[in-house]
Amino acid sequence: MIGSEDKPLLTRDDLPLGKIARICRRWDVRELAIDTTQKRPPPPRSWAEEDPFVAVDLYLIADFGPGKYEWGFKKNHSVVVKELQELLGSNVWIEDKGILEKHIASGAEWARQEKESREVIFAVE
Repeated sequence: MIGSEDKPLLTRDDLPLGKIARICRRWDVRELAIDTTQKRPPPPRSWAEEDPFVAVDLYLIADFGPGKYEWGFKKNHSVVVKELQELLGSNVWIEDKGILEKHIASGAEWARQEKESREVIFAVE
């Protein structure tokens, strides 16, 4: 049996890019990219150490365009996550590119690495 630590994260080749593009256009996503820096964390050793990221199958970075943040997310963020999860049958995590850029501006090296190594799978033309 394959444990979650052995299960690879989804890649571009696993994704129905045309269907993902339709979701992005419907919800005004300007850019969607795979965060290639992410790795699947090891499973927790006990119930007290539960890590929600163990269940994530695809880490994405999205540009939702201008707009205000509500509860740390921009408009349509949760709808896009839900639709992608339903489409893929997998757990999806989306990081907002704008927040990533704020971390870069404050000198966060990890954020710069994430932005530079992302693999764009959709962009507004």
